[in-house]
Amino acid sequence: MRQVFPKIITHITAWLAFISLPALTFPSPPDNMPRPAGLPQSTGYWFFAGLNLMLVIFFYLNYFVLIPRLLRQGKRGQYLMVVIFIFSILLGAAGLLHCFFVAPKMQSAGMDHGFFRSVVPFSLLIMFSLAWAVSSGVRLNSELTRVEERRRESENARLTAELTQLKNQLNPHFLFNTLNGIYTLTLAKSDAAPDAILKISHLLRYVIAETNTDFGPFEKDLEHLRHFIELHQMRLTDKTQVTFKVAGDPSSKQIAPLLLLPFVENAFKYGSSTRMQSPIDISLKIWENTIVFTCENYIRNQEECPTGLGIANTRRRLDLLYPERYTLDIKENTGLFNVHLTLQTG
Repeated sequence: MRQVFPKIITHITAWLAFISLPALTFPSPPDNMPRPAGLPQSTGYWFFAGLNLMLVIFFYLNYFVLIPRLLRQGKRGQYLMVVIFIFSILLGAAGLLHCFFVAPKMQSAGMDHGFFRSVVPFSLLIMFSLAWAVSSGVRLNSELTRVEERRRESENARLTAELTQLKNQLNPHFLFNTLNGIYTLTLAKSDAAPDAILKISHLLRYVIAETNTDFGPFEKDLEHLRHFIELHQMRLTDKTQVTFKVAGDPSSKQIAPLLLLPFVENAFKYGSSTRMQSPIDISLKIWENTIVFTCENYIRNQEECPTGLGIANTRRRLDLLYPERYTLDIKENTGLFNVHLTLQTG
């Protein structure tokens, strides 16, 4: 109802303006034409206003019947013939109105009504063309709008399904790798195993309860990322030094849940070692409308390259959720793997 009411107001306003057009388009009689008191000066104006009222019928006939049943069905020739036929009918009706409404009053007033006969066809053609153009334009524009809305709904449904599929692929991937780390702790009889299980319970709660939307509080996602890093640090030796720095205030920001996790996960998977120095540097810089994420690590095995499922999914999520609002630069140089991601959140 809220959408229909403005349309009704628009139609009423447009028709009031249209019916008032005769006051602007109908020329005044020549100065040398006598104007007896018996002839109302508004006779011509009311005559053309009556024609405009007939054009209202043509407007909605064209809008609701002719365009959808003829023009949109490819019957352009039939449509043109019907429009010409309707104009002929209106022209005949205008002649009848002129004969029965205008001419008798002018004759009784002793005036020549040839002036009306000379302007009626031309004025009717202008008003008919205007009614036809507006009716066709409004109808075609509304159809294009509906087509675009259906296209957007279809695209949104497709994107939603694709994002859901990407999340379903990502979460098990994260879970399997994390459980593998806890399994390592339990094999080593580590005292950190209970704390690791508690941390993974927090992580799983976040994954299940907080990631069902496209965007969520960055502060919560950052807390989840810290737990994930601490969980991995429990099973690492001092050979892997992890640096995690955050500059700026994340409290007012929104981000796609688990968006940064695959990069950090790959850093631990491919960059941690128990036998050689393998530092991992992770940093976040937060400005008013920008988040800059960097992650740098050495590749433990030069034959392996961290470009698997997690990063591929993240690229696709970025394309879907941050179109033209992100830059992702991934480089591998002499065994050093670097990720640089910039997000425009505003």
